[in-house]
Amino acid sequence: MNLESFSQGDSLLHHIDPRMKIVAYLPLAGLTALIDSFSQAFSGLAAAIILAGIAKIFSRLLLQRLIVVNVFMMFLWLTLPFSVSGEPILHAGSLSMSREGIALSALLTIKTNAIALFTVSLPGTSTVISLSHAMLHLGFPRKLVTIFYFFYRYIGVVGREFSSMQRMLRSRAFQPSTNRYTVSVYGYFTGILFIRSLERAERIYHALVMRNFTGEFPLLTHFRTNGNDIAFLCVMTAVTLTIALL
Repeated sequence: MNLESFSQGDSLLHHIDPRMKIVAYLPLAGLTALIDSFSQAFSGLAAAIILAGIAKIFSRLLLQRLIVVNVFMMFLWLTLPFSVSGEPILHAGSLSMSREGIALSALLTIKTNAIALFTVSLPGTSTVISLSHAMLHLGFPRKLVTIFYFFYRYIGVVGREFSSMQRMLRSRAFQPSTNRYTVSVYGYFTGILFIRSLERAERIYHALVMRNFTGEFPLLTHFRTNGNDIAFLCVMTAVTLTIALL
């Protein structure tokens, strides 16, 4: 898993102070999650698309990420239109699809895609190390920042272990099916993955103790805010207030 797929670039957003991007992102994403009107939702989506264009991240990789997000939204489309009461517009046996359910599904889909684009365009255009550094400067709990950094640092290790175990199954001609044997194999697979992750965590812990790690990363360098950073924050504040006041 690569959490820094969009962090390398030469766009305006890539050069903005990570602290400013976090300060702009949190209220914007929170507001987008709470809005309940289509005018606000479309405005948020438009702002997210513009930010993605400024960040120059439109690519096949971004499309793949959005497809993954919308695959989960398909489950909402399969359930909400039939579970939300309202004016029925279509009957399927004993189930009826309501206009309010369709509207709610559409609203959630728009908001989810907007938040996904905001996430990629703002914090996603900075490295995890710089984001961790920025969160410490902004007063985030140090333990939370440490957990966030270690999650990024070692999720790839767990992913590589998972891939090697999958290759092991394929080399033994394992074909998953809907039977007890497949469930048993996947059960052992999951258990071994947890055990290996625990063993790796113990080795990492002992290595950190030997290096006198106290649970916190010292701040050795500091960010410098310039005019572009201030202008960016002002523009993002105006965008957030505009969406809120629609």
